[in-house]
Amino acid sequence: MHPEEKRQMKDEYVTLFEAAKDLVTYIDKEDVFDKAADMGCGGFDTYQSDAFYDLIAEARKALSDVETTFE
Repeated sequence: MHPEEKRQMKDEYVTLFEAAKDLVTYIDKEDVFDKAADMGCGGFDTYQSDAFYDLIAEARKALSDVETTFE
């Protein structure tokens, strides 16, 4: 692989890392949910499904691992 291609690939990984970190931060700050339940009387309760919660936790751990590796 040509050195310029390697540099471009590194730049793309940094962009992906930063975007993933921003997304996880947004989900945490804005209390993003993927499920809602009808509580009756026009009210509803929002929550994160187990699958959504697990995906966020896995992404958070992967981001942390990357940060630790490059400290």
